[in-house]
Amino acid sequence: MLATEPMKNIAIISIVFVLCSCALVARVPKGAVVAGKLTSASRSAAASVDAYPADVTTLRGLPPYRVATATDGTFRLHLPPGDYYLLARGEESFAYYGRNPITVPAAGITELNVGLVSTWRDVILPLEPFATTGVAGVVTHQGAPLAGAMVFVYTDLTSQLKGMGYQIVGPTDAEGYFEAELPPGTYYLLVRLRRGAQQLGPLRAGDLYGYYADNPLTVHADQVARIGIALLEVPDKVERYAEHLFGDTSLQGHIVDVAGNPVAGMRAILYDNAQMLNRPLFVSQPTGADGRFILSFPHGGTYYLAARNTLGGAPGPGDLYGVYEGSPDHSLLIDKGQTRTDIRLVVEEMW
Repeated sequence: MLATEPMKNIAIISIVFVLCSCALVARVPKGAVVAGKLTSASRSAAASVDAYPADVTTLRGLPPYRVATATDGTFRLHLPPGDYYLLARGEESFAYYGRNPITVPAAGITELNVGLVSTWRDVILPLEPFATTGVAGVVTHQGAPLAGAMVFVYTDLTSQLKGMGYQIVGPTDAEGYFEAELPPGTYYLLVRLRRGAQQLGPLRAGDLYGYYADNPLTVHADQVARIGIALLEVPDKVERYAEHLFGDTSLQGHIVDVAGNPVAGMRAILYDNAQMLNRPLFVSQPTGADGRFILSFPHGGTYYLAARNTLGGAPGPGDLYGVYEGSPDHSLLIDKGQTRTDIRLVVEEMW
């Protein structure tokens, strides 16, 4: 009996070791890595980074995915591949990633730079609103009132907070002021200011955007909500992530004229219908001198591809326009996760 006691002890120790090892393995985070840094006024900032799947009905409440940043503001979040809204909250700061919702591929995304703004709730309006039920507020950039900004009002997340929304208010005046008469209900408010001539399509580096920190805003009958929205500048790294920012499926190629010369200032535009006149699914950044474009998106399927130098409505006289000619009906089939780099779009002036 005495000889068996050491064996029992060894067996117990082995079982404990295995259980502990299994527990350690179970704690290893799974999923694609989304990594980056929160910054505020060119300084790192500590906060929590939250991720909501893009099919949620609200961005209020405890998020399904959350991670605290390190002391230098860096974060590393593990997410199942898919589409997400990224937000962050600090003690007196807030962030809404300007490219929301983003698509997280299996390979993950790194080097995201998410800018924080101060949470602003004690707002003093420069004048008394004319509205009786709705919202009034002030838009700022770098602490100063901002003129010329447009406020977009959405009733829900159906459009993923893109496009025209329920109502457009503005532009803001010299004191950054805006107001809107709205029926009682809940609303999401975003602010955009485009600094270039292009007034449609994705925001470009240097444009400004802002998201009301307490979205969704509740409007009560016979009351005017008084709010402040601080704007951030779209970073110049957008083009750097164009191959995967909106998904792990991509189309790449060149836009040229009828003589085969590359054309700058063109956009590749992706549709899910053959008419190619409704709101597009995705729009590329403008081409450079080499005419090269990149479109990334999350899902495979049959798409229709066009190229033009203007956005909004049907192309008119003087516009440069062309469609994909690789198939009789101009359709293009691509598998999820596939990258095609051989796309050539020929544009010519419309008459």
